Order: sequence, then structure tokens, then C-alpha cells
Amino acid sequence: MTEKRELYANVTLPDLTVVIVTYDRPVEIRRTITALQEHLHYDGHVRWHLADDGTGGDYVPALVQDYPNLGWSWTITGRGGWGRNVNRALAAVETDHVFLCEDDYVAHDDLDLNAGVLVMDTVGAGIVRYDGLSGHLGLRLTVLEAETTRGVIPYLEIDRDASTHLNVYSNRPHLRHQPRLLAALGPYPEGLPLGQTETTYAHWVREVPDCPPVVILQNGVRRAFEHIGKSRQLTALDVRDGEA
Repeated sequence: MTEKRELYANVTLPDLTVVIVTYDRPVEIRRTITALQEHLHYDGHVRWHLADDGTGGDYVPALVQDYPNLGWSWTITGRGGWGRNVNRALAAVETDHVFLCEDDYVAHDDLDLNAGVLVMDTVGAGIVRYDGLSGHLGLRLTVLEAETTRGVIPYLEIDRDASTHLNVYSNRPHLRHQPRLLAALGPYPEGLPLGQTETTYAHWVREVPDCPPVVILQNGVRRAFEHIGKSRQLTALDVRDGEA
């Protein structure tokens, strides 16, 4: 058994990119980045990418300067809205595995991305949700096990057909297999306000037959993040393509 555990521990995990979606939240994003550094656990190489929707000024350079050890890459859109901003970032990212997090979600529990990637690659999942399922009542879960290269890992799959809540998918923090999702669903919709962008993509996840599974880890029901930002939905800052 000891030899088997050592063999699993030596399995090389693929590179992964943390994409932080942001617009003009200088205080909140620093709390978000600091918490991710503390709570995110991954044995593979982690890259970091800022997806900024045109904050301007020294916003991005100052973040890069404040966290120089993270070796940032970044993309900047001109106030095109959430969908366009995230699509540009995901197109620039060079890894298949992406941890997507908005700039006002502060982690307070450990995030085991080792298990997430191993389950994702073993069962062909498209998304591993890390946000907790609070507020998304009516989701139906099936308890399963993945026979990964590091041993058996329990997980729960969200049943798209049996669930009565729309948000099998959520924009909240999640691990995504970008090529798999892009092949099944295409990019995020653009030209819509934030809420409609999330709702439209959630419909695609539920309704497209070939959409890969959405899963959570065994401790993924409870909330792992504090949402600290003031919502901009339906405000002047909730822009669509070309409005700003």
C-alpha cells in the first residue's frame, strides 16, 4: 500500500491557469488573490491571468507589481461586458484546465485542485464547482467514485435532467476543462448583461446533449467563498458590447 501511494504521489499533473475576472475592484481583488494564494492547493504548475474589462489607469500594472511572484499574463477588453471579457481571456490561456474566479470571491476553505483535476480528467467532466451550492436549491446529486491515477476519489455529479434549479452551471468559482466545454458549447454569449450571460450559459449546460458533466467534490456542498463585492447587475456598469 505504501508503494502504491508513493506511485500516485509521483503522477505529474497538467499545468493549470487561475483566471481572475475583474473590473475596478482594487480592494476586493487583492483580498481575492491573497486568499487564493493561501487556500488553493495544486501539485502541478499554476499560472495566473488577469481578465480586466477596461478599468484603465495603472490598475493591471499595480496588481502585477503587488504580486510579482505569480508571473501574470493578462488581457484587457474595452468595457465589452462579462462574456466578451472572459472569452478573450480563455482564448489567450494556454492550458486546458482553468480555475475561473471573479474578483470579489474570497476563499475561506481549502481548495483541492489536485482532486478536481484528477476527477475531471478521469470521468470527462467539463466543470468542477468549488463555490458551494447555497441558493441553488433543487439540484439533484449522484454519489460516484473516480478511479484516478492517485487512487479512488469520491465525487458528486449534478443530475441535469432531475434537477429543478437552472444553475447546474454558475459563474461562481469553478474549475473548467476549456477545450471540452468549447467543443460542446462554444464561447460564452456576448452582448448581454451579466445576469443574462450567466442564465444563457446555464441553459446551454442543461440543454445541450453533449455537454460534459458538472461535478463537485465530496465537500463541495458547503460554501467555500465569501462574496464581498457589491453587485453591479442592472446598473450603469453592467455593460453590453459597445455600450461603454
